[in-house]
Amino acid sequence: MTTNWTVPTIISQYYEPGSENVDIAWDSTNNFLELTTNVYGELQSIGTLYHKARSPKLDLTNKTCFLQATGFNFINLPKTLSGIEVQLTTNRYGRAMDDSINLCLSGNSIGENHAVYDIAPQIIYGSSSDLWTTNLTIENVQDPTFGVIIRFKAHPEWPHNDPVLIKAIEIRIS
Repeated sequence: MTTNWTVPTIISQYYEPGSENVDIAWDSTNNFLELTTNVYGELQSIGTLYHKARSPKLDLTNKTCFLQATGFNFINLPKTLSGIEVQLTTNRYGRAMDDSINLCLSGNSIGENHAVYDIAPQIIYGSSSDLWTTNLTIENVQDPTFGVIIRFKAHPEWPHNDPVLIKAIEIRIS
């Protein structure tokens, strides 16, 4: 049994500890309601991601804040957990890359980072047979603090100054 694609009910953001004005915050207009109700709203990075190629020692590549999506109210969960898929629908303008795509539980990042080197508008991370971590249970998935942590960075090779728009964050459990 596999659940339907499910959207978060809570979205929050935080900065990297010790950061020095390199993080780009997220526009939280309407407390992210457009995204959490999945009515084709967009969550936009405030400011833009910059990569300015000046020389290898002086490259400037910045990153967004961490965005945490939790409170997934899954229906019809299987009795045994076999896989987790995270689907992001974005507009990266061909320049923003993944930095972190991690599951989270109780505010902590868990499991493998599934960031990929891809700029497609819709990407599915994980699979119906990928648990991301060996210790995850159905009880963990039902916890309201379970979710995904997302962070983007400027493309490492193409100089640009582009924002990131997120249209949907969804999780499916197998």
